[in-house]
Amino acid sequence: MQDQGNSSLKRRLQIVELARKTDEVRVEALSVLFGVSTVTIRNDLHYLEQQGYVVRAFGKARYNPALLKTAAEIPGAPAAAQGPAQAQVAQGALGWIEDDASVFLGSGRITHRVLPLLASRQGIALTLHDLAMVATARQFLDCAIHVTGGTLAGDEPGLIGPGAEAGLRARPLDICLFEICGIDDRNRLLCRDPGAARLYSAAVEHSTKAVALALDLDSTTGGHPVCDIAQIDGLCTHQDMEPGAFDLLAHHRLQATRKAEGRIEFART
Repeated sequence: MQDQGNSSLKRRLQIVELARKTDEVRVEALSVLFGVSTVTIRNDLHYLEQQGYVVRAFGKARYNPALLKTAAEIPGAPAAAQGPAQAQVAQGALGWIEDDASVFLGSGRITHRVLPLLASRQGIALTLHDLAMVATARQFLDCAIHVTGGTLAGDEPGLIGPGAEAGLRARPLDICLFEICGIDDRNRLLCRDPGAARLYSAAVEHSTKAVALALDLDSTTGGHPVCDIAQIDGLCTHQDMEPGAFDLLAHHRLQATRKAEGRIEFART
């Protein structure tokens, strides 16, 4: 999805929202609604399907039902435990977000769960790069919502690339929150997707504060570097941690400040 005056981005975002709110969207109807050709609409739906936002059928599409699940499956974890674990970490993330804050939320199952919780905050401004999260934010929140712009590519969960990074830097950010999958042997936080990792790295540099979220801190998990541990201000994770992780975080002046309801929160001292 190229950033061409944001017209194609806005149209595709609206298509996702329409698909979520209705049983289905039809190519001909969308063509009339947006004043573009049916070929353009089919291209839009093709890209959105590739990214997992819609499921296409002949001449129509519907919102991907997998995005409506409240507890998405985490590989290797028992299904019954996944939802509560994500919710616990999301609740910890909420504590970092103050009223009137300008916030960037990265893509992910935990960050998606943060969105409804933000209804308790006043005057926030959200910057997002995941179109599915934009739809959720509009459903639950009455606040300013900015979309980074950028490109949909490959298996990436959201908009990425130079356009997304420029859109992210277009506004001041008080805090960014993003999900990580592990820590490498060079003490760098890792993200599963390379494009998202580059975007989150830009967010860390641009934001006043940066907070990482994780269900575990597996030091052997493969991934793509976002930033050094020393660059974040806080971390919220599930209580099941490798013993060495505490020492590693403490070495980088991240001390456990709270342990409650199945999560551990760390803050820079």
